[in-house]
Amino acid sequence: MKLETFFEKFDQFADAPGAIPAMRELVLQLAVRGNLTERIGGESSKAQLALADAFRVRRAKREEPDAEDFPFPIPDNWGWVAVGDSMDMFNGRAFKPEEWSTEGTPIIRIQNLNNEHAAFNRCKADLDPKIHVHDGDFLISWSGTPGTSFGAFIWNRGFAYLNQHIFRCELVKGVFEKAFLRLAINARLDEMISHAQGAVGLRHITKGKLESIRLPLPPLAEQKRIVAKVDELMALCDRLEAQQQERETRHAALARASLARFADAPTPANLPFLFHPSYAIPPADLRKSILTLAVQGKLVPQDPNDQPAEELLERVASALPDKKSENPFLGAIEPSITDESEYELPPGWVWLPLGHVGIWATGCGFPMQYQGETDGEFLFCKVSDMNLPGNEVEIHTTVHKIDADVMKKIRARANPVGTVIFPKIGGAIATHKRRLVIKPTIIDNNCSGIQPIGLTDDSWLLLFLRNLDLTKYQSGTSVPAVSQGSLDPIRIGLPPLAEQRRIVAKVEQLMALVDALETQLAASRATAANLFSALVAELTSA
Repeated sequence: MKLETFFEKFDQFADAPGAIPAMRELVLQLAVRGNLTERIGGESSKAQLALADAFRVRRAKREEPDAEDFPFPIPDNWGWVAVGDSMDMFNGRAFKPEEWSTEGTPIIRIQNLNNEHAAFNRCKADLDPKIHVHDGDFLISWSGTPGTSFGAFIWNRGFAYLNQHIFRCELVKGVFEKAFLRLAINARLDEMISHAQGAVGLRHITKGKLESIRLPLPPLAEQKRIVAKVDELMALCDRLEAQQQERETRHAALARASLARFADAPTPANLPFLFHPSYAIPPADLRKSILTLAVQGKLVPQDPNDQPAEELLERVASALPDKKSENPFLGAIEPSITDESEYELPPGWVWLPLGHVGIWATGCGFPMQYQGETDGEFLFCKVSDMNLPGNEVEIHTTVHKIDADVMKKIRARANPVGTVIFPKIGGAIATHKRRLVIKPTIIDNNCSGIQPIGLTDDSWLLLFLRNLDLTKYQSGTSVPAVSQGSLDPIRIGLPPLAEQRRIVAKVEQLMALVDALETQLAASRATAANLFSALVAELTSA
């Protein structure tokens, strides 16, 4: 198969993860293997190899290349040459912070090689010509983060000084075309990184190891043809990337319009606006929209035969004991209008502050001497237990359990079935974890929750709290936290109990559709990735 055919099939694997970057890498690898251009009789790299050999003899102190099998096959009229046999390399200079300025000559750092928009540090002093860089100079960055910092570059942004961790290279004339040399080195970055030393996030390769890396050496005329072909194919990649971005932008606009259209008229007849065959609304956006519509009463029709929520509220409130720990209505709360309540309340619903929906579940400390038991009567739930397999919705198990005696000693209280719990301290708030307690469970003091008092169906309360973004109500900077006082006044719409159950059933139905869509999208991406891999294998084995 020809490479042009591969590009023509782009739409078939465009959904493969990282398709465009992988195509660019494929072009690079094919280029340095001689698979992009035709051979022309009489062309050979022997004269160039002779120049490299002569240069190596003059620099006898340089290490010989590592003994290695050649990394990949190349055409018969090509050769192999070590990096150090084609250039002299001069390292940049370490600049002290007091030498930096907002004016003067730019200083080239690694980020200035990788990002043309990165700001320059500057220096006003006149410095050694050894670190001068001019347009057209060949540079190699040899230190930093693998995957982003290593590489070869041709400088084209004017006179500058060279910072450390970058080599300025003076090339042996007649061995490499500068543009092909850049391709050849960048095609061997894996080899460069494999020789690098240091920590995982910050590594460097020694000059000797870099000089010993072998590069493929085509005849000079073929190098020029290869560079021209690579430029042509990279421009094609640019166009495909622009088309892909335009398509994604258009689909995103359609998705937003469809979500808005369904929100305006959320009826079963309008479900095709959400699950349209021509474009895929991201499953995360679908789930978020479904939850928002659910708590606003827009997913199911209201039934005039339902007991109004106001009557339910009066009945429940009048039946609660005259005990503050069991009756949230004994504490007056002035509800606040929030984003969650900026919608028209459906018939039969009633506004009330979140603090009146149930009793706040409070956590307790868990001394080390009581941890580690697994056969106690009560579950002891930490935030980490919410991540255990099987605990994605309901708390079925925990790492630690305790008995009644320990519970009494640590002054803990078991939260009853139906309590919805969530993290209240630290970065875990932003994970939006909400879990339903299905057996008496104690929570630690990094958790909070709401115990139902008869106003809510357990699954509806879970659904409502899953839609509530607690990060809007957190305080603190280094260690954020949400308090009962910040959550109490949030005004929520309470549906009739019967409607709560219908809402839950409808949400479960729609979420099942979203799960199926997500599975379908994953299968589509996997198919595209497999096709891409097969096409690459066919090309690289040709």
